[in-house]
Amino acid sequence: MQPGRHVEEAGVRYWTTDDRPAREQFSYWREVICEAFTPLAAERPRVRHAGPADPGAIRSWVRATRLTATNCAEVSSATQLITHGRDEIRRTTTDHVFVNLQVSGHCVGTQAGRRCVVEPGGFALFDTTREYGLEFVADDDTQDWRCVSFRVPRAQLVPLVADLDGATAVTHDGAAPGIARVVASTMLATWNAVDTFDPAAAAAAETAFTTLLAAATGGSEELRDTGREHLDAGLRAAVNRHLAAHLRTGDTSAAAVAARFGISVRKLHQLYEGTGRSFARTVMALRVDGCTRELGAPGPTGTLTELAARWGFADLSHLNRVFRARHGCLPSEFRDRGPAGSCTPVPAGVRAGSIPGPGVPATLPPSP
Repeated sequence: MQPGRHVEEAGVRYWTTDDRPAREQFSYWREVICEAFTPLAAERPRVRHAGPADPGAIRSWVRATRLTATNCAEVSSATQLITHGRDEIRRTTTDHVFVNLQVSGHCVGTQAGRRCVVEPGGFALFDTTREYGLEFVADDDTQDWRCVSFRVPRAQLVPLVADLDGATAVTHDGAAPGIARVVASTMLATWNAVDTFDPAAAAAAETAFTTLLAAATGGSEELRDTGREHLDAGLRAAVNRHLAAHLRTGDTSAAAVAARFGISVRKLHQLYEGTGRSFARTVMALRVDGCTRELGAPGPTGTLTELAARWGFADLSHLNRVFRARHGCLPSEFRDRGPAGSCTPVPAGVRAGSIPGPGVPATLPPSP
């Protein structure tokens, strides 16, 4: 990597001071944190400084990427004081709230006349529209500190938190039982998997995190009215993606899927209430969709009995019944007519046994 530059790969940006001469590392670090986070001023308290002889030397790095509107980062550095004062606020062009989860070392944060101490496993919020200070203190053994930081657009949180101004510089103990632990574990799980997310997964993860965070910091009436709906929608989308990926190779029973997502079977079924399609009918509709795609694709598909087995139907008779309910013809007729054939889906409500699209009540016949 060229000095003064950062690496970007697959949407993940990476900065490090390792490629800089020791005397230039700290000045470069000040530029890095402003580019990766928000306008900030950094200084190294001489009282605590126990690093190399060169006062400019500091080993630091940042990795950062995005969900949708939320920026996610992991940062490691040495003991220092970081401030977001009047000058930095004037240079701030967007309004955000930082959620800093301490991984090692500890942080003493100040904002709005409050002071908090954040130990490993805990997190606190800081609002870029107001002054704040962060004194990060390195772990005695490793001589560095590390945290995971999510930068959330302020506008996303204002409607969901009853008193955002009063929620900053307050320690939330992610090691203790309760909602704070759920937020902390969600942050870590999201950060560790963020580079594998497709756009839909990233959006669902962001919605889930924002809603959980608001609940942990004092939810507003709007959160109580809409937060559960948003959270359930994100979780339901994640379940549907899991089902689509494991229809042919995994266990898609309600018990197995609920265990996979760490929820009860009852909660899994509740996710689909009011959507027009139950969990079981969602699974069946996905199986029919898979068969339809395979029948319409060029090349041999094998026998219809083999097709039924591949997509999890009890037998060919079962496939025939649900396929005709969805498309108005048998799989054999659909295959013979080809992708441009005259097999027309049955409109919802025309006949019992139809498998309608999302939002339309389903009346799928029971499995044998």
